[in-house]
Amino acid sequence: MPAMAMHRLLVRAAAAVGLLLIANVEAGGRELTSQVTELDHIPSVRAEFPVPSDPNMLFYIQRSVNANTVVYTAHVDPRGRIDPDEPVDVYWKWYNVDGQRKPISLIERVMAYGVKSVAHSESSRTVSFKVAALPERELLLERDDHGHAEALTRFGDRTARLIYVYLQVDDSGLLPKVTAMDLFGIDKLSGKPLREHVIPR
Repeated sequence: MPAMAMHRLLVRAAAAVGLLLIANVEAGGRELTSQVTELDHIPSVRAEFPVPSDPNMLFYIQRSVNANTVVYTAHVDPRGRIDPDEPVDVYWKWYNVDGQRKPISLIERVMAYGVKSVAHSESSRTVSFKVAALPERELLLERDDHGHAEALTRFGDRTARLIYVYLQVDDSGLLPKVTAMDLFGIDKLSGKPLREHVIPR
């Protein structure tokens, strides 16, 4: 494997470990502060970063280290039905390289960005799933009133449509470390934009 490719693999693996660290804090309920606030609009934390607009997109994850973005889309068949067994596609958009779609690695799938714990109800046609590094945060994949797929989760005591997640990453040490996480969404009841700010201590 060329040195540059090996370097990229190590950096991506380290970033996955960093996201796992914040997940372990949340899962254990230790040394974590979380605050939900209403906003006037959904901000672009890094306005210079491209925003994906992929078909059937549910939400995306941006990181402070570069513009490369993890995209989550609803996996639909040619008739527009959500696949109950593999309801979510997850992949990179390498905006820092060529903007092309790239698969997430096995390490990233297992430790950080992959989807797991999929369950579905035939009666409600609702699919629930979790992101590997955030096992305590359940997301519901549903269709809105216009038939568009959306991912719903809890922002405090509110149910909201998740828009995107921004990770503040400190990469000054041996391994990158997630120092803060912001989730942005739209309150399903009021329509108000919401931000949940999470800091591990």
